[in-house]
Amino acid sequence: MLKSSSRNQDHPASSRSNIYTRQHRQLVKICFIILTAAMVTSTGAKPLARLCTDTEPIDILALSIASSSGQMNGMEVVNVDDKRGYRFDPEARLFGVDAAAMMTKCQFFPSEFSLVVSFLKDGPRNSNEYLLTLLAPDRRSILLGVRLQREVLSFDYLTGGGGVGGSATTAAATTMSTASFRDEKLIDGKWHTITIAVAGKYITFSLDCVHYKAVEGEKMKNAFPSKLAVYPNSKFHIASRRSRRNRFTGLLSQIYMVPGADISSAECSSTSFFDHLIASVLPTSAANKLSNDAQFLTYIDKEDGERALACDVKNRGQLVYREKMGGLEMCGGEKWKKLATTNEKLDYVVEYSDLTTKSKSLDVEVFELPGHGLFLASANQGRDKNMNSTIFKWREGRFQPYQNITTDNARHWKHFNIGTEHFLAVANHGSDDEAAEAQSKLYRWKEDQKRFVLHQYIRTFSARCFESFRIDGKTYLVVANYAKNDHKGMSWIFVWDEDERAFIKYQPLDTVGAYDFEYFKVGSEHYLALANSFNGVTTNLHSVIYRWRSSSFIPHQYIETIGATDMEHFKIDGVNYLAIANYYDHGPKSNQVNSTIYRYRERKKLFEKLQDIPTNGALDFEFFTVGSDSFLIAASSGDTSKHPISEIYRWQGVEGFVSVHKIPTHPCADWESFTTEQGQRFLVSANSENRHSKILQLLTY
Repeated sequence: MLKSSSRNQDHPASSRSNIYTRQHRQLVKICFIILTAAMVTSTGAKPLARLCTDTEPIDILALSIASSSGQMNGMEVVNVDDKRGYRFDPEARLFGVDAAAMMTKCQFFPSEFSLVVSFLKDGPRNSNEYLLTLLAPDRRSILLGVRLQREVLSFDYLTGGGGVGGSATTAAATTMSTASFRDEKLIDGKWHTITIAVAGKYITFSLDCVHYKAVEGEKMKNAFPSKLAVYPNSKFHIASRRSRRNRFTGLLSQIYMVPGADISSAECSSTSFFDHLIASVLPTSAANKLSNDAQFLTYIDKEDGERALACDVKNRGQLVYREKMGGLEMCGGEKWKKLATTNEKLDYVVEYSDLTTKSKSLDVEVFELPGHGLFLASANQGRDKNMNSTIFKWREGRFQPYQNITTDNARHWKHFNIGTEHFLAVANHGSDDEAAEAQSKLYRWKEDQKRFVLHQYIRTFSARCFESFRIDGKTYLVVANYAKNDHKGMSWIFVWDEDERAFIKYQPLDTVGAYDFEYFKVGSEHYLALANSFNGVTTNLHSVIYRWRSSSFIPHQYIETIGATDMEHFKIDGVNYLAIANYYDHGPKSNQVNSTIYRYRERKKLFEKLQDIPTNGALDFEFFTVGSDSFLIAASSGDTSKHPISEIYRWQGVEGFVSVHKIPTHPCADWESFTTEQGQRFLVSANSENRHSKILQLLTY
């Protein structure tokens, strides 16, 4: 189980011979935080927030031992259960390293990181034993610590409230926060690896990553400081807190700090740096042949990424990490064997460029045409009946106008293919009359003209979107008709007729203010989710999930929604989810409405509510991934009282989706993510207020 606590003083109490009083140490802490605030102020602000990270793991144990080279008295290298560890004499000198010497690429400690500690402890002790501490320049105040007391392992950190990186005038600036993990195996005399993952207010532990036993995360009262300065003379100490008391009496095998998100979320792929992977590749006898003074891990940076290293019996078991390829390899005696790949992580988000359109945009659709590259279709809503919408092509690092298409109050574009032919369907809303009849259109890519040409008219009523899908070899197209005859209308599923080379009506669906359709599969089952938004009286309606049976869709599940505008299906680790964007509560006349995430239950074959996300006039959800991390961004249209903010949420397992980036935006109707041939990642938004939509770049490490 996890416990949390807050204390205003260090623990345990210092001895009477200590020349520093508790009041003195408190004063030093405050001075340190003031210095931290000054460093933050002097650096200046970035347009959008960045997670302060180094790009490679930091071996704290190895660096501490290396910094004490030539003064190795008090450390013993021992082998227990075919694993090498270090025992430190509690009466001998201390081992440590300046924090600034390790954090060479950033002056702040990462706000998100994982600590990985492998140790062996035989039997309990009532006193605290410190495996690792980060001390302030006064050499006594603990900024960060990992300690063991009996069967409880605790992670301590100095919280700032508004103090670290901000004001240092509050009492909260000197508060120590603690998250704890209890397990009797921690002191059973065997090797164990603990991963402590830190992300803001969330502290998560995992025990023995090779078998992976996840421990429920804890939301702390005080978040880990977002800007904890690595001030000169701040120092990491291993197996102690820089005193003869509270030293660790067991064995230490490794202490790594890995900037970024929880490395255990990728099923411990990053832990391939650690000793237990040797056993998965080499027999025990070969692993034991590694000499104590061998260079166990070689790091090859991006500039030297192609450097070749020999692999033979002499360096069997050596690890090589190549930053350019993001891979860890081990010499198996004849050739290098790839053990793991370092997953790409989202670092920060920056404004990349404007996307200027004919008028305000209600939707963007990014797609690729083989042999021609990336395109973007913008649905433009103008005052004139015949308002051009624009198709852009990605050239020279930006989207440039490629083709204008006449539309009638366009609301949505959908790209799909039938065989080798590519199509674009545009949902035309028509006039401002909610029961407006309009001609939506289907365009086909004509290769000899390198243009989209009109292929078919489709009669619609205030159409809001198209969705395309294939079932049993047939291609279908469904249109969401928002209104006909006082908001109650009929949306239609069309099927592609090969003889007519056109879509013909196939199945009607009764809808109420239909706003969006989303097709998806769960196993072999086909589903179609419908967002119903408004019936003329209320936005509190039932949206519907249909299931394909035999040759048509039938209602399968009804879900309560509040002005639903978007259905977004996605999968994480094989589990199906559905995000529903709720736009407006007609009762209190408010855009401040929770949107909801649902999780599919295989046994029940139903979606169950998982999490509410506060949104402000949400019109769209976009799901995307970076490496092994999963993200959602909500398109916020805002209201008249404040400038809207779109938020990026990251999936964090038991915590669900947690906000990691707040992006000031224009009123936004849609988000789309895309990746270029060069591997650059972007988000593009549709500006529902004016002609200037935005493209943001996702920078990774």
